[in-house]
Amino acid sequence: MSKFNTTNRTNKTPDSVNMSGGVAYSRDDFRKEVASVVLNSMLSGDSFYESEAERLKRIETLLDVNIDNSEFLMRAMVYTRNEANLRSVSHFMGTLLTEKVKGSEKMKPAILKSLVRPDDLTEMVSLWNSRNPGKNIPNSLRKAGKQALETKWDVYQFRKYAGNSNQVKLKDLVKIMRPSPKNFENRDVFKQVIEDTLPKIDTAQTVNAGSTGEDRASNYKSMLSERKLGYMAALKNIKNILESEADQETIDMWCSLIENKNAVLKSRVLPFRFTQAYSIVDAMGGIDRISAKRVLKAIEQGFILSAKNIPIVPEGGKVAILLDESGSMGGWSGNDMTNKNPFMVGKTLMASMLTGLDRDKTVGYLWADNAREISIDGSPMNFIKNTTTQGGGTNLGQAMNGLVSSKTNVDVVVVFTDMQQNSIGGRSWYNESSDSFPEMVKKYRKLVNQNTKFIFWNLEGYGGGSPMKLDHNILEVSGYSDKMLEIIPKMLKDKDALIKEIESIEL
Repeated sequence: MSKFNTTNRTNKTPDSVNMSGGVAYSRDDFRKEVASVVLNSMLSGDSFYESEAERLKRIETLLDVNIDNSEFLMRAMVYTRNEANLRSVSHFMGTLLTEKVKGSEKMKPAILKSLVRPDDLTEMVSLWNSRNPGKNIPNSLRKAGKQALETKWDVYQFRKYAGNSNQVKLKDLVKIMRPSPKNFENRDVFKQVIEDTLPKIDTAQTVNAGSTGEDRASNYKSMLSERKLGYMAALKNIKNILESEADQETIDMWCSLIENKNAVLKSRVLPFRFTQAYSIVDAMGGIDRISAKRVLKAIEQGFILSAKNIPIVPEGGKVAILLDESGSMGGWSGNDMTNKNPFMVGKTLMASMLTGLDRDKTVGYLWADNAREISIDGSPMNFIKNTTTQGGGTNLGQAMNGLVSSKTNVDVVVVFTDMQQNSIGGRSWYNESSDSFPEMVKKYRKLVNQNTKFIFWNLEGYGGGSPMKLDHNILEVSGYSDKMLEIIPKMLKDKDALIKEIESIEL
């Protein structure tokens, strides 16, 4: 028996505490912690356990601690903006990295890849100015912005994102960064940006501000027929379109856009954008109900297409989906589909997942103090709209209870949760006799299927560890995007697939 060259065992003892005071297992890789936090940071307000200011501070601390691994942090920023489609947290990361990373040749290309729209640049510069008053914009940001202005955007985007009512305007950056117009047919393009003389364009904002009634309906019809209305703008303005009493031809063009597969995938719209549009139309009164039904159908079809029908298991595989309905998930705030609380996001992602699964081989449970089976048949929008919470504590052991007691044999268990089990020694503080999640997993593997894989879908990114030690059969994905549906099949083969995708980004 070796005395000094000891066996390398996975630590199976809780060594951390989550935000609710429950025991947790530290992630053994800083990259997983970074992914968990940033991919769950929409920065749209306070959460149950953490204010937005506290989240920002935690991201900054996380970057400080891992600044020696700055290239991974840069790649995580690029991934967050381009794949997860989260804007504000990528702006925050970019600004922090320009402050903390000096002399790296990778900084400029990382920022350049994170500048998807002109307002990404104005947002990042505005944040830099507020954090560094009186200091010049760093070279990496300045050079990346100059190249983006010269090569990534066109006249339409310059006009659309001019931001003339904002503190940092696009023309301010043109003056500072001095981009060359050599790649533009219009060599006066940047002069026109500065002088506010770019050709007028039609956007949803200009239509809403400059017209009403029949004129507004006519303007929207023209924009749709000329393909000048973007996908996101179409979703966001469906109420304005319907209230303008748009004719059937306009409605048909709108529906064709929303149901267009290429348009859906190109739009990079997050799944809850569809639920918000659906909720708004569903609640509208005083409009033609036939038209409303057609629009609702189109929104649901767009939602289904956005999920890309990526099956998370091979054909014939069986899946259990367990959705946390505890109080910290925010379900008590009501069943408003426009809400962005974790329970609503969980329902939305759960419905997204179902579009790629064989429902005859899928079972669903809601769980908190107890677990209860729910129906996951029918339309995804009806599932999101009609699935309500009973609240309670986060007893992860109960999440598995229904599967264990019924000996339901599945290949994959997906647990949508904020990861904040409130427990002592892995058990619920109010029911110490109940089995902990690790104990229930062990029991399930002994009684039902020893090869089942478990995936925590982290919906908050609080940090503090995971409810079980992550290994080849205990996995974690994070975030609001249905992009993660593509990652799960890869993770089932390689537990580090998400990290490898981030690492594969070229700078």
